[in-house]
Amino acid sequence: MIINNKIKIKGNGNNINYLKKLNYNVKINEFIEISISDLSPNSHLKIDVKCDICGIEKNISYFSYLRNIKSSNIYTCEKCSKIKSKKTSIERYGVEYPIQSNEIKKKRKNNNIKKYGVDEPTKLKVVIDKMKKTKKEKYNNEGYNNIDKMKKTKKEKYNDENYNNRNKAEDTCLIKYGSTNVSNNVKIKNKKEQTFIKNYNVTNYSKSNEFKNKNIEFTKHKYKNINILEVDKNNLKLQCDCDKHHNYEININILRNRIIYKTILCTICNPISSYSNSGYEIQLQNFIKENYKNNIIYNNRYLISKELDIYLPDLKLAFEFNGLYWHSEVNKENDYHLNKTELCEKQGIQLIHIWEDDWIYKQEIVKSMILNKLNKTSNKIYARKTEVKEVSDNKLIREFLDQNHIQGFVGSKVKIGLFYENKLVSLMTFGNRRIAMGKKTTNDGEYELLRFCNKLNTNIIGGASKLFNYFIKNYNPIEITTYADRSFSQGKLYDTLGFKFIGKTQPNYYYVISNIRYHRFNFRKDILVKDGFDPNKTEHEIMLERKIYRIYDSGNLKFIFNI
Repeated sequence: MIINNKIKIKGNGNNINYLKKLNYNVKINEFIEISISDLSPNSHLKIDVKCDICGIEKNISYFSYLRNIKSSNIYTCEKCSKIKSKKTSIERYGVEYPIQSNEIKKKRKNNNIKKYGVDEPTKLKVVIDKMKKTKKEKYNNEGYNNIDKMKKTKKEKYNDENYNNRNKAEDTCLIKYGSTNVSNNVKIKNKKEQTFIKNYNVTNYSKSNEFKNKNIEFTKHKYKNINILEVDKNNLKLQCDCDKHHNYEININILRNRIIYKTILCTICNPISSYSNSGYEIQLQNFIKENYKNNIIYNNRYLISKELDIYLPDLKLAFEFNGLYWHSEVNKENDYHLNKTELCEKQGIQLIHIWEDDWIYKQEIVKSMILNKLNKTSNKIYARKTEVKEVSDNKLIREFLDQNHIQGFVGSKVKIGLFYENKLVSLMTFGNRRIAMGKKTTNDGEYELLRFCNKLNTNIIGGASKLFNYFIKNYNPIEITTYADRSFSQGKLYDTLGFKFIGKTQPNYYYVISNIRYHRFNFRKDILVKDGFDPNKTEHEIMLERKIYRIYDSGNLKFIFNI
């Protein structure tokens, strides 16, 4: 690991020789700390590094480490690098790989035409002639096609150019053993069992000690981050250490299933009877349980005739965890989340929707929002102790919104912040009304309040009013509109600021790509047609053909402020 400009490395292999050249004495398999200033950027000295996203440790060369962090200053393992690359590609091009983008394909064709005069280099005469020459030398046929040869051979041998060898295998088994599958034959079954008894003293290899030992060793090697204390090889069970300061027992197969389905591994924190529950949902339950000591009801089906994942009756507050696949249009009606929200409102309950991708990628923001709803926000600052400033540093604005607002950064004309001890602790931004939110025309003096948020786990008492009053005094707006996302807000802040409620919007939809929601505005039909998709089909038809599904939220509450 690299800590305070020092690297802790192990003395083995070529490392020892390299360290001797740097005047470091180290024994075999002994660890030593060295300063990175002693290393060349091209050094292939092996170092231990940890992925900054998933935390997996790996032993790689220092040169490889520097090359990995070059673009983003964080180290990512191969798996996380692929996820990050796909996410970037989707944001830029709408597809997982740039080569899949019709825009990139067009650019490649245009570049090839400019460079070679053809849309593909394989169409160049010099390339075609070279291919023909190679085929002539190798097969004595410049038009040789391997598929043609295969079809010809099948036609000559079996009188069927599409002959599949599997057909012959099934026919042979049927003639020899009376079944298309040899394993269904009783004699063969008995023979296999006798062989297993002879070699392993059991009727099935999976019951043998050899198999169990291999299974155990494989599990230990693959899941190194799990602290395995004891192994019951006979029953394929493990005794493991939970990070909640207790031990638990788990079967190897259940362990693997829980890892695949991303659920809590511990059979005490997550009993076997509930192992099919989402691990993320259980993480949410545990977080609320740790921070709220009053009555909590799980999976309540009686209040609104639909199940509520978590309900806090004393606060009249409910939480719903929305897995992106199970809550997309594949499994839910378009108004499912809206109906659930409104059924709760009729009972005087506020329902907070926690979306799976927000919990995975914006968990600290989600936790801060939950603590605020539970009245457990740790830091409180009075607005009178803060200073109002307009902020022109777009990098600071982007970082603050991405780190503290669930919807992240959005471009804006006016950025007003509250500073406490010279640090930005609250931000409110304004701009023209957005097309994506139904803008038709914008007149002078008409604005939209785009973003408001405080620093994580911080409550600025009177902060929103101080920022809003500054904007009105200095910009003289005629009209301000804003929206509250019903997934987590009832718009009470806007009532406090003097806004008037004017209506509800229909649920918005997003497209789910690689388990992340992307706003529909990025996939309008005009954009899809430019990318080469069929202009005679609707946006929805095009996306369904690509197996990209919609997911709907609960809509917005619309507010207006007139002067």
